[in-house]
Amino acid sequence: MTPEAAAAFVLRQTAIGRAPLVPELALHLAAEITPIWQATEASLAREGVDPPYWAFAWPGGQALARFVLDDPAQVAGRRVLDLA
Repeated sequence: MTPEAAAAFVLRQTAIGRAPLVPELALHLAAEITPIWQATEASLAREGVDPPYWAFAWPGGQALARFVLDDPAQVAGRRVLDLA
């Protein structure tokens, strides 16, 4: 899947939402009403897409984002990576 196709897929299959711990951030999230949750594993496989774990605002990621937003000096000049 090309980067453009992946971006189009995300835009089609998610909705802009806000996570409880970081409401100031707008995120592309899957919800029960978005088509990606209704798709079968077979249809996702045909598009070359793993199950949409990436489209959920996991609590650990929210906590990390909250920390970075509340104390940006701790990570100034650095990259932050959440590995689940």
